[in-house]
Amino acid sequence: MEITKKERDCIVKIKELSGSFPPRLSDLAVGLNIKPPTAIELLERLERKGLIKKEHGMIILTDNGNNEYSKIMLAHRTYETLLSMSGVSTEDACLQAEKIDYLMEPESMRHVLKSLGSPEKCPHGKPIPKE
Repeated sequence: MEITKKERDCIVKIKELSGSFPPRLSDLAVGLNIKPPTAIELLERLERKGLIKKEHGMIILTDNGNNEYSKIMLAHRTYETLLSMSGVSTEDACLQAEKIDYLMEPESMRHVLKSLGSPEKCPHGKPIPKE
């Protein structure tokens, strides 16, 4: 499934904000630094794609949304690790990975990961998803 950069950022922010309680529209708008009407439009697109559902004002990633998040994190953390191992600062590697992680295919990322020695964590110490 193809998603846009804004949709990618929204999926990641929903996951980041989902602690003990799922985020609400206002939380997401503040977290993404966008106005609520823009957040509503973004959420409607994600809902049409089957990546989120809204329940009682809360925003929840669906199974497809969680799978998309895992694919993004696989690509992000793999590319971030590659750049970091190549001498790019951890912060810059993260910023660069953010620009393209949603475009990368998981199969390609698994090959890159294997060529890097199959690290289990990114430079920030976060686990690299297996799928």
